[in-house]
Amino acid sequence: MRFFKLTLFQLKLYIKNSYFVNLVLVETTMMLLYEYLAHYATKDYTGSEWLIAGIMGTWASCTTSAGALGYQRFQGTLMYLLNTGISREEVLIATLSPAAIYGLIAFPLAGIEALVLGMPLKYLDLQLIIGVLLFWLASVILSYLISLFFLLTKNAMQYEELVLLPILLLSGMLAIPVAFEKVIQPFQLLSPLSLPIRIIYHQTISMGWIVSYILILGLLFILGKTLTNYVVQRAFKEGRLNVF
Repeated sequence: MRFFKLTLFQLKLYIKNSYFVNLVLVETTMMLLYEYLAHYATKDYTGSEWLIAGIMGTWASCTTSAGALGYQRFQGTLMYLLNTGISREEVLIATLSPAAIYGLIAFPLAGIEALVLGMPLKYLDLQLIIGVLLFWLASVILSYLISLFFLLTKNAMQYEELVLLPILLLSGMLAIPVAFEKVIQPFQLLSPLSLPIRIIYHQTISMGWIVSYILILGLLFILGKTLTNYVVQRAFKEGRLNVF
């Protein structure tokens, strides 16, 4: 119950920041418009364009995890959040998860915009819901782990796109040429986002994808839990949690 109260409190703060709010709206809309214009001449829409926009918008919100910590640092509250009787893992997840929670509005937003533009909607079923939930879970754990390293720098907001955007592109969000599939696939298997994206796109899924998702996600969870105290203690020692 305490965790949900912490998360709800952080979510209220998160959606009061116009940058975080507008980022999802802009990224989702821009990606959908790109898909709309790319197929406008031939009208050969596949019905999955809105899913691409939804994934992009959700992930764009998740990439603000570093920004969320930077915002707490700017307010002068980050050092106090991490120096309480509550476990640091719980505090960090409660602080970072609102980015992924708010990002979920990208899917209904993309669907509504697609209907307005006259684009078809496909894959409105239970599999889509499962894929979105798995994508959300992987995004939270992955952004948590990456954000730990962002605690050690005050320039995290400048670096976040350089780290997180390539991860999404290598996870199969966009189609890649057949000639590069064998080169890219090992990277996709190492990304916890690949399986959820394949589920959302209703692509063929083998047992290898499922096993890879479970192992990689478990490894990232253990790694994040192991590194949390070390990174936070170093940040305190080096004075990296102070106000800008």
